[in-house]
Amino acid sequence: MRDRELGILDMLTSAGVEARLPQEAERRRWLGKFYYRPPGGESWADVVLRLRSLITDLDRAYPGQRVLLVCHDAVILLIRYILEGLTERQLLDLAASTAILNASVSRFVRPDGTGPWQLESFNMADHLMSEGVPVTEHAGDANVHPR
Repeated sequence: MRDRELGILDMLTSAGVEARLPQEAERRRWLGKFYYRPPGGESWADVVLRLRSLITDLDRAYPGQRVLLVCHDAVILLIRYILEGLTERQLLDLAASTAILNASVSRFVRPDGTGPWQLESFNMADHLMSEGVPVTEHAGDANVHPR
């Protein structure tokens, strides 16, 4: 799955944004991670709209079947937001406190095949550790809440 489109911030680190586009860095701090949309890019709220459509399409096309989605950390967190019905505050708290392990597995299930999703496992990397593969992580961003 495609990650969030970063627009003019693409290929810049946080330090790069601060140095080259300080007004954008300030705007992001003011709006917070959920609503900040860089010029030419997407906010997390925009990605949630895409994900809601995808989940609806998957429900229609593959009812009761297993589906594998491969995605980046922000999308993983936003899927949790949708499927678990998290509040924005809960989502941002999770984003601020949780580093997503690269190549980790998160699994949602519907015990009866329909109805609400339940988080069965989150951010698991046992498959890597059992093979002696070093587990790396996306450091995340503790500065996610609006000012």
